[in-house]
Amino acid sequence: MSRSASFDFQGMQAQGNNVGLQLYVLMMTPLPLASAAEGTAATEGPSPLEIHYAYIHDLIEQGKVLLIGPCMDEPVTPGYAPVPPGIGILTVSSREEAEEIARKEPFGAMGWRRNTVTAWTPKFGSLIPTLISTIGG
Repeated sequence: MSRSASFDFQGMQAQGNNVGLQLYVLMMTPLPLASAAEGTAATEGPSPLEIHYAYIHDLIEQGKVLLIGPCMDEPVTPGYAPVPPGIGILTVSSREEAEEIARKEPFGAMGWRRNTVTAWTPKFGSLIPTLISTIGG
């Protein structure tokens, strides 16, 4: 392994250990549908997408979402839910709170997505100062 002359392992390790950020990554994966027509029929009232957006909007208003969105270049697979996968970065106080958000996410609650939560401790990168000033550290 080659190291540049300016690389300071101990300094970098100390910097990473002092960041103090705890976030949760929400992975939203489309699920197969029992029938390809499932979930595509028109219904009265708000559409599933409108319900999903309202849910996300409420989480953002509560300060629980740092980033969230679809993986738009991923194809929607025939026989699967008519939504792309998605990823979110949650700024909540516990894993339990993140898992509750995952359970209540409308596409997950409809059986269109499997939502999983992973605890994440970012330590390095050009966004660390911005994250610390935005959500604390």
